[in-house]
Amino acid sequence: MSWGWRKILSLRSVVRPFIWKVVRSGAQTNAWWDNWCQLSPLSSFITPRRITNAGFNLSSSLSDLVDENGNWKWPQAWYDLYPILIGLNAPHLTQNMVDRTVWKDLDGNSCSFRSSEVWHSIRCRQNPVLWVDGVWFSQCIPRHSFHLWLVIKNKLKTQDRLAAWEVGSVTNLNLMCCPLCRINRDSRDHLFFQCSFASKVWNKVKCMIQMDNVDSTWQSIMSWMEQNASSKKTEHIICKLVIAASAYFISQERNNCLFSNVSADQNAVIQRIKKTVHLRLMGFKFRRQSSIESLLRTWKIGSDEEANDPS
Repeated sequence: MSWGWRKILSLRSVVRPFIWKVVRSGAQTNAWWDNWCQLSPLSSFITPRRITNAGFNLSSSLSDLVDENGNWKWPQAWYDLYPILIGLNAPHLTQNMVDRTVWKDLDGNSCSFRSSEVWHSIRCRQNPVLWVDGVWFSQCIPRHSFHLWLVIKNKLKTQDRLAAWEVGSVTNLNLMCCPLCRINRDSRDHLFFQCSFASKVWNKVKCMIQMDNVDSTWQSIMSWMEQNASSKKTEHIICKLVIAASAYFISQERNNCLFSNVSADQNAVIQRIKKTVHLRLMGFKFRRQSSIESLLRTWKIGSDEEANDPS
């Protein structure tokens, strides 16, 4: 059996609670293993030995357990062994009709089987975060947003994380300096944007988006993000684009210095950020407002844009 199929089959216990049978004739529903009633699966409390001793087998269908009068065929002694069965009435079976398999969502409602519904049902859930709309929004640049998500989750392969891998001697740890400034330890908080190289880049571009009150610390940037993430204002959308682009290109320059042994070029990074954001803004349509006129002039967006919000 291939690795892919083994992984799929390993999910059976996860998805089984959501797969139910709508009973009609009962012939296509396994009485013990399928979900067809509020006690399902019956195999969770009725043992295989009890099943076989009663004259049934593990592949018995639901129709095999109901007699012509609509009563259960199982032994009367089962009601003493499993009192929970007392409240379980035999289903009304309709001959010549096939049982139907359905997916039940988290609320217990039957719904169409879709991959999106499966994911919604089985995915892990955590408390919502305030910054999500600052990373993923309709005007974002997807690769920048994905990278920014990694930054926020502190999942970038910065060299400080090597300490968790027990790299060895103190000498090796001392070598883990920032490839851009060659001074401090390479880390997420240092790279965005306390590094002298990154700080100069950030201070140069943030003056173009009216974020003078946000300093070069990651905590300050996250505070701004949490306060303005869901804002639909043009100036805030541009700010989110610049934050993501700055993180992306600074990280890219850091990797170039580390793996390609090239010298960091501050002006080149600034120009890449400006060019990328400018090209993204060129795809927007703006409603003419005096509050954003200076911002549009800063980014050299023409005044002949059609009247509308960014979309």
